[in-house]
Amino acid sequence: MIQTIINTSIGFIITGILSYCIGVVKNSKKMFKNILGEFEQLKDSQLYDMKADLSNKFYIYNSMDEVEDYLVMAFREKCERYFDLNGDSWIHPMYEQSFKWKIKQTGYLK
Repeated sequence: MIQTIINTSIGFIITGILSYCIGVVKNSKKMFKNILGEFEQLKDSQLYDMKADLSNKFYIYNSMDEVEDYLVMAFREKCERYFDLNGDSWIHPMYEQSFKWKIKQTGYLK
């Protein structure tokens, strides 16, 4: 009789622990999916901001007779970061055009 009570108690305890662990794992998966979703939204937002900034700078720089070397370098580096984040192809023609700009050497870059 006592052995049955002990076995039943141990069974309840183990079942409770397993149920708790399964619940923790399920909640962790939900939290992980939520975090991934938030990171994806942040990435999309960052890409949108980068695209707007690069487009704005491109039209300004493209209309100039000469563009300072440090501005060209910063523009190209930001384009490359945009490509690394899998931004769309909108910026590619602008990036290619930046190699045709007349560059004014400032002496800031060595």
